[in-house]
Amino acid sequence: MKATTEKAFEAYIEESLLEKGGWVPGTNKEWDKKNAIFHQRIISFIKDTQLKLYQKMQELHGNELDEKIISTLIKEKNIKGTLHILRHGFRFFGKTIDMAYFKPAHSLNNDILEKYNKNQLTVTRQVVCHTVNNDTIDLVFSINGLPVATCELKNPATGQNWKNAVAQYRKDRDWRMPLFKFKTSAVVHFAADPD
Repeated sequence: MKATTEKAFEAYIEESLLEKGGWVPGTNKEWDKKNAIFHQRIISFIKDTQLKLYQKMQELHGNELDEKIISTLIKEKNIKGTLHILRHGFRFFGKTIDMAYFKPAHSLNNDILEKYNKNQLTVTRQVVCHTVNNDTIDLVFSINGLPVATCELKNPATGQNWKNAVAQYRKDRDWRMPLFKFKTSAVVHFAADPD
């Protein structure tokens, strides 16, 4: 039977990223639609790359640390934007917490290269993108728990192409929702078909 939805196309893209691109699958259980972030991925990345800082902060904040980190990150992201947070991290009680590491120009510094390799690239399918209903977006691409891109897919077998995906973004996606807010969430939105 021929697929008449985007599910097969969606699965193919996810599979390609997982097998060839070093991405990991995300789950909707991790997704916070109100703030458009993946809490567990953020904390996991911080622990994995900045454990000493995390442990020092845990001595000060105890069991409330994760909640405080997320709260501070959300505030900083809403003021400075996703790209700023990825490039420069965010301030937390006088310390900078990094949220991404970029590939060094050379391989002389093993510490930076090791941290770069710990970035968590996540692809999550059918993510709830509106806080007021259960509308979903086909794919969300994240770096260390912060969404950086979304993608609406269309299947020509249903009589639709990428132009229909663009129209869906324009008409059915509310730009005021956390995932679509300019500067403070995903920074690029793709409309795609198999061609």
